[in-house]
Amino acid sequence: MKLSRDLWLQVEPLLNTALDMDASERVAWLERVDTTHPEAAPLLRRMLETHERAERARELETVPRLAPAPEWSSAYAPGTRIGPFELLRPLGHGGMGEVWLARQADGRVEREVALKLPALHQSGETWRERFRRERDILARLVHPNIARLYDAGVTESGQPWLAMEFVEGHTLSAYVTSRSLTLPQRLALFRQVLAAVSHAHRHLVVHRDLKPPNILIDTSGQVKLLDFGIAKLVDAGEGGEGSGDLTRLGGRVMTLRYAAPEQVDSGAITTATDIYSLGVVLQELLTGLAPYRAVREGRSLTEAMLLREEIAVPSTLAIPKPLARALSGDLDAILLKAMRRDPVARYASVELFDQDILAYLERRPVKARAGTWRYLAGRFAVRHKLPLATGAAVVVALGAGLFLADRERRIAVAEKARAERHFASVRKLANTFIFDVNAEIEGIPGSLKAREMLVKTSLEYLDTLSAEAGDDPVLMAELAGAYRDIGNIQGMTGGSNIGKTALAQANYEKSKRLFAAVDAVRPTDAKMLRGYWTLSYLLARSYALSTNPAWKPEIETTVKLAERLVALPDPVLADRSRLAMSYAEQASLTNMMVGQTPETEAQVVKAIGLLEALVRENPTDVGLRENLVSNYQRGGLVFFGARRTPESARKAIEYHRKALALVREILREKPSAVRMRPFEVSTLGAISEMQSYLGEHREADRTIAEALPLGKDAYERDAKDVSTVIAWINLLTQACYAADAVGDGPRAIRFGRESMSVVARLPEEARKTTVARNAIAGASSGLGTALVHAAESAKLDREARLAMLREARPLLKAALTFSDEYRAETGNVYEDEVKAVNDTLRRGEELAKRIQRG
Repeated sequence: MKLSRDLWLQVEPLLNTALDMDASERVAWLERVDTTHPEAAPLLRRMLETHERAERARELETVPRLAPAPEWSSAYAPGTRIGPFELLRPLGHGGMGEVWLARQADGRVEREVALKLPALHQSGETWRERFRRERDILARLVHPNIARLYDAGVTESGQPWLAMEFVEGHTLSAYVTSRSLTLPQRLALFRQVLAAVSHAHRHLVVHRDLKPPNILIDTSGQVKLLDFGIAKLVDAGEGGEGSGDLTRLGGRVMTLRYAAPEQVDSGAITTATDIYSLGVVLQELLTGLAPYRAVREGRSLTEAMLLREEIAVPSTLAIPKPLARALSGDLDAILLKAMRRDPVARYASVELFDQDILAYLERRPVKARAGTWRYLAGRFAVRHKLPLATGAAVVVALGAGLFLADRERRIAVAEKARAERHFASVRKLANTFIFDVNAEIEGIPGSLKAREMLVKTSLEYLDTLSAEAGDDPVLMAELAGAYRDIGNIQGMTGGSNIGKTALAQANYEKSKRLFAAVDAVRPTDAKMLRGYWTLSYLLARSYALSTNPAWKPEIETTVKLAERLVALPDPVLADRSRLAMSYAEQASLTNMMVGQTPETEAQVVKAIGLLEALVRENPTDVGLRENLVSNYQRGGLVFFGARRTPESARKAIEYHRKALALVREILREKPSAVRMRPFEVSTLGAISEMQSYLGEHREADRTIAEALPLGKDAYERDAKDVSTVIAWINLLTQACYAADAVGDGPRAIRFGRESMSVVARLPEEARKTTVARNAIAGASSGLGTALVHAAESAKLDREARLAMLREARPLLKAALTFSDEYRAETGNVYEDEVKAVNDTLRRGEELAKRIQRG
């Protein structure tokens, strides 16, 4: 049979569809093709047979084998338990590992999942980091058009697993072909794909392997985007394997036929990379033909071809003619813009790509085409079907007379509109940077560099907006919230921050002035009051941790704002939670700055009781339970204050155990709640410290041993985050004390020295805060104490003991200096700890003299 162009153009899209199918699915589909495409079916079957022989032989890709390759054999069998899942049957396998259909078998949830089992031969720290990052990113991509991650973990034997949503359905190509969808129906389906990719981009994730086999359509007709295994975080760090690439579990990092030029030319991988791939997918979806001649002619596409070949206008390839006419013009422009070789010339975002498709469907002008008067008028006429010809003469006559008179008015209106659009654009961009983008990446480990960039860019926009804000209360409230969030990135204590506390406090104060001005004119605006409350809550703690006496009136403002919110008509649940949080924070700051009193204890108990009641009324509200964790921790801190007793220490442990149980319950139910991990670590550290105080040294050592791997993992993920660094210092310090108390001097010294090495990495400005100074003092006293205790052992030689004592003396003195400074600033120190450090210093000095005397 002679292969005509028309016949090939029928066969090529059918072949693409068939190659995307499983063999079992393909049999029934081919029987339908025999009926729907009788001329093309025989050639299609022969081509598939040739393809299958080539796949078996692999003659084009490998040297001939001397022996047949062994058949694939899984290390697992149906019925095997992996975590809480029971394997049912394999779904696929490859160099990356295996995917099984599995059933959740722990009795909590009845569901089937696609269980991804990465190959165990992929080993090493780089691989483990990639796996962790893929897990964390997938956990954040919760969208109806993305196959979601349910759970992840590692078995006792070391096998990692990802439990994904199991999607029953067809690939994009198979679905469209089998249902003979119209052009508008195909575009509507593709807009679901765009929605999924847009969601990923908003979370700063680039897919990098968008193609029809990774796009499934379920039985309800809903798109499900799969396989983020080679995705990339945008601006997550500076190059290197560990700072942008997510887990690539084997295999090629792209599919050449759908790859963007920059993927083969060592260019920057950005959201524009996905937009190019989406353009290729859409062209095949609409025309059934690939944009590259080699693919259309059945030849292998090379990287050189992809980089050199000029993409043909899609409508010139399409058959039949009605389809070519439908593509010509707007859809040609949309496709060619998406597939521009220069990433900058493509759509700036997936949202703009989607807007042009929607404009086409609604017969409005598309932005991919030049906005000439002729084109715009043409689209207007098509949309409204105006009888233009009838009134043409009248329009011309009137237009000539009115043109000059109207020209000046139009210029003035255009200038005013341009200024308003510019101001609105700047306002929207600032809000996007500060509220949307920052909120999306805040919890991603390693995102501080990207967030620091946001600070710089956003402050420039804010300064522009501030100069033009006037007395617009809505804009002033937006600016207040923006300055507050910038302060959070710069130096929010207890949250991810870049350690610039003085700048943070300055922006908090700018925010306060703006909120106060809005409050003066709109005192019952609930949205404004909630923003003001959050700012006041943060500012009070910032003042306290810099020993600024303004903490006291500020925390009183926090409480009053919460009380005003609750007093408004129909207060929401979150407002009652804010009141409980305010009472607990007031007790906590008073305990820290003034000291432990019966009044602070009573107040924190009241605050905990309020939140416990709210949680009992609303047991499924995760936000309320997270707030209760915070209040339990504050309760523990208040009862373990400067005037603690064994009885109050046991009460503190009780609160921390409640916090720990609740944290773990939340994490079991929602593994993606990574923001709760630091609470788990800090709570274990606090319990260990309290056990040490009570003389329960073995228990304290066991508890801190449980916390250390979690703390180390957090630190290694985000070593530039000041709050994470300080938390790791405190954990190592407690590990030092606990090991020393059970008589393991070498381990204690090892922990102490590690904590001091982490101290050395703290930025200079970050060391000025009270929380950092306290951590440094604790690390100094911990290592100093362990060294003196080790030197007291007669097993060591004279010089080794003296060297230890010489190292210990300045450490202990530094800790005492901090205590003196803090006592002068607040009058509130842990006198029992100060006495212990003084005693250790004195013993060390006396021991050094005895050793030197011989």
